[in-house]
Amino acid sequence: MKPIIGIVGRPEITERYSRESTMCFDDYRTAIVNNGGIPILILPTQNENYCRKMPREVPFMLEEEKADLIESLKLCDGFVLPGGNRIYDYDSVIADYVIENNIPTLGICMGMQTLVFRDFKDAESRIDVLKKIETGLNHKELDKKYVHKVRIEKDSKLYEIIGKEEIDVNSKHIYAVNKYKDVKITAYSEDGAIEGIEFPDKDFIIGVQWHPESMEEYDENMRKLFKAFIDKASKK
Repeated sequence: MKPIIGIVGRPEITERYSRESTMCFDDYRTAIVNNGGIPILILPTQNENYCRKMPREVPFMLEEEKADLIESLKLCDGFVLPGGNRIYDYDSVIADYVIENNIPTLGICMGMQTLVFRDFKDAESRIDVLKKIETGLNHKELDKKYVHKVRIEKDSKLYEIIGKEEIDVNSKHIYAVNKYKDVKITAYSEDGAIEGIEFPDKDFIIGVQWHPESMEEYDENMRKLFKAFIDKASKK
């Protein structure tokens, strides 16, 4: 049976009707389908209007809400933590779940940052976990196929998958990981920004700062990444 891959929904206000939604961009779905997975959308279980509230305005999840969310997570063999611009408590709950249970997970852009952010549990410790990039290299060029190069550490799962020390990637962010605890840094951009992480004691919990789902149809390296992820989820 094909593995079921949960894509974590992101709050979004629709352009056409200005209605609140929880959604995923279609290239996440198609990248999973193209590489042999079955995508489903993971929705938060709090009765909160995430679209109209900043993370600090949303209370931490109650134990009952967490339990409800975890019931949906149990349906999945692997997870994609997608990009976005706001990390809510449900993101951290999901990150805790996948790490504690060693579930194959691919964190993308903010999804990678969430895997780091969840290690810092209080407001004071979260200061400067993420920092705005001010190096002169523009990391936010939404419509370009390739923006900059990334150097991959050879002693990493990411290198084992891609087999190259340097690749070209797209880039759609303005913040980078600035401090971290339990992760291994596996890739850097040309200006030194952290572009890849992994949990070395887990089977496949990998984060990348670029957007491989947007490159999967034209870039062999990104197809290798998704194929390795789906293969690992199928063996869970």
